[in-house]
Amino acid sequence: MGFMTRRRAFHMLRRGRNLKGLFKLIKPYIKEKDPDALYIYACISLPEWGETEHSFFERRYKYLRFAARAGNIEAIYEIGLVLHTGHGGIEQDKRKAAEHFKMAAEKGHPMSKLYYGLDLFYGSCGIQKDEVLGISFVHQAVDDGVPDARYTLNKLLKLREIEQTSQ
Repeated sequence: MGFMTRRRAFHMLRRGRNLKGLFKLIKPYIKEKDPDALYIYACISLPEWGETEHSFFERRYKYLRFAARAGNIEAIYEIGLVLHTGHGGIEQDKRKAAEHFKMAAEKGHPMSKLYYGLDLFYGSCGIQKDEVLGISFVHQAVDDGVPDARYTLNKLLKLREIEQTSQ
């Protein structure tokens, strides 16, 4: 998908209008396995498809996985969320969720930086503890404007300061 088509498609997705037109726009790219087209397809449903909430979620998760494998960082992040919560009948697996947050964070996904930073700081969900690197990722989330990241960063810095003074 070219730059202008991608930009137009994401604009249409954000607005949530003319989903039929959006599907028509991305359909050829879905067949080409374009990561962004796969992601967008995972996000929409049309009434004529007759999807139940459950069948939509199954298709959505399937195409999120395709998009993630093709390199779409938003899809990688969203799979992490599904695995973290166990939403939609998907088995909860916080270790796999953390791996997805790590992948997305390393590719620059803002919210994933916050989650991965917390996993690093606390050494949780199978991620090896590294407080300094964790704080660095949370700081990047602050710079990216992630809600509550500044509060979280200040809390981690205070915890670290308390820990260092007690030693």
